[in-house]
Amino acid sequence: MHSKTLILCILLIGCAMIASAQVKFAEGYIVNNKNEKTYCLIRNVGQEESTAKYQYKLKNEKEIHDMELSKIAEFGIENEMKCIRELIAVDMASETIKNVNDTATSWMEGHAYIKLLVEGELATLYSNYDHGRPLFFYSYGNSPVEPLVYKKFSVEVAPNVVSQYIYNNTYVQQLEDNLSCGTPVESRKISYSKKDIVNYFIDFHKCKGADYTVYQSSQNKKGSVRFKIGANYNILQAAVEEFSDALPNAVFSKENTLGFSAELEYLFSFNKYKWGLFAEANYYKYFTDKTDNISYETEYLGYVIDYKTIEFPVGITHYMNLDEKNRLFVRAAFVPHIILEGSHIEFSDVYHSEFSTASRLFFGGGYNYDRLAAEFRYYTKQNITMNIFKRSSELTQFSFRLSYTLFRTVK
Repeated sequence: MHSKTLILCILLIGCAMIASAQVKFAEGYIVNNKNEKTYCLIRNVGQEESTAKYQYKLKNEKEIHDMELSKIAEFGIENEMKCIRELIAVDMASETIKNVNDTATSWMEGHAYIKLLVEGELATLYSNYDHGRPLFFYSYGNSPVEPLVYKKFSVEVAPNVVSQYIYNNTYVQQLEDNLSCGTPVESRKISYSKKDIVNYFIDFHKCKGADYTVYQSSQNKKGSVRFKIGANYNILQAAVEEFSDALPNAVFSKENTLGFSAELEYLFSFNKYKWGLFAEANYYKYFTDKTDNISYETEYLGYVIDYKTIEFPVGITHYMNLDEKNRLFVRAAFVPHIILEGSHIEFSDVYHSEFSTASRLFFGGGYNYDRLAAEFRYYTKQNITMNIFKRSSELTQFSFRLSYTLFRTVK
């Protein structure tokens, strides 16, 4: 059993390593310091919102290059994403302070790639996520790129004890002073979030009747809800320890059974839908009147196990994208369950008992092609006879599951 677990872990780690090398390239372009534009293939090997770890390769070439800040002035994917190199100021002052008067700023300037969210005739909105939090910048008219100033301070009276929060909402006044159209109070209603600020820039240009471009990367993606049905091929075996009345250990035969399942999954929109939560309902049964204790076979006459259950795994999934339709995944779940009526274990014609409920875990991994998925699962051992005095047990289980996605809100 330990060797099987080790093999499964090695396979899952190998899948993760393979997938990490398969981040998809997209059609894009780069602009060098001489303002020369070259069409190429681009990919982001960092966090989705980050601009720090982009790579590119020229068409018909295998060599992959890092996006070097000193050599590349601009890069992007047409209508989807655009990044430019700019001199920006970032407030590096600590967000944790000891009293309400420690809210002084500490600005540091440096060149970085910033992503255009809204590029307008009158003003442009930018973002940068490379300092552990979202930062927004803007320019208007002929002005340089300026930070939209916001900071949340935590006032700590003792380590990890926060007495209050103080907010620097200077960005509201900046928008009111420089990008107002209509009633100034509108700027006071927006939060320091991509959704609100993008919408404000769009509304500003609409109000002024000015042209603007909204890049797809500026849009807040919605999560994806998916409903799946599945068929499970289960390999189960139970072993029961000896009892105080000197009954021998019972190792029931290994049986292969079929089960059926339904699953509801929610994929989070961040990081290209790679993380999700899921809940399932799985039905299966395990019946045998055979034992594997060959040397004591006569002592097991009348031994029967009839185990029927519906389990309800709740867990997390991590997907590793190979391309638009092919993905590898790993998952783990907490598995509570209910035992169905009629389930029992017999040690003779007169000595039988019901089962006890005990939760467990499973770890799995598999391959997903569009709506189809194949998955292997390893379950931790389960004691299903805790209710029998001094007669503990181990139920072991491996499963192979095929599933089909009937419904999904985002591909």
